Amino acid sequence: MVSNLPFYITAPIIRKFLEAKNSPKEMVLLVQKEVAQRICARPPDMNLLAISVQFYAKPEIISYVSKKSFWPIPKVDSAIIKIVPQKKYNVNKDLFFKIVKAGFSQPRKQLANNLSKMLKLNKQEISSLLLKNNIKPTLRAEALTIKDWILLTKVLK
Repeated sequence: MVSNLPFYITAPIIRKFLEAKNSPKEMVLLVQKEVAQRICARPPDMNLLAISVQFYAKPEIISYVSKKSFWPIPKVDSAIIKIVPQKKYNVNKDLFFKIVKAGFSQPRKQLANNLSKMLKLNKQEISSLLLKNNIKPTLRAEALTIKDWILLTKVLK
């Protein structure tokens, strides 16, 4: 699939295609530069959008496109991204996203605080569980990898 997506619907459209039974083998999209950078983020700069895409696929920024390449000139630069779906993880996706959303619920708070509050679990139990799985309870959600979130999902099920 090749597309120049309207910026305001980029994230929902990408996720819809990635969650589809017959998802495209590859997507090449022109999106807002900042959105492309968020989609391709790595720890310690992860975010919900990055995790939502990277759970299903491997995103890569191919090139940047100046706003001056368009007429009328938009207010922002663009980027061409390639998104290739990958093998699905063997976890309950609803639980995975519930845990991820809990972790990101208050981005400036530490992971143990967010998880205990949103999942209604004792903070000491959460901290202990995180430590047993080599995740510091004092980290913030943006510092975790997809594999860390998968591990947490398996442990918290």
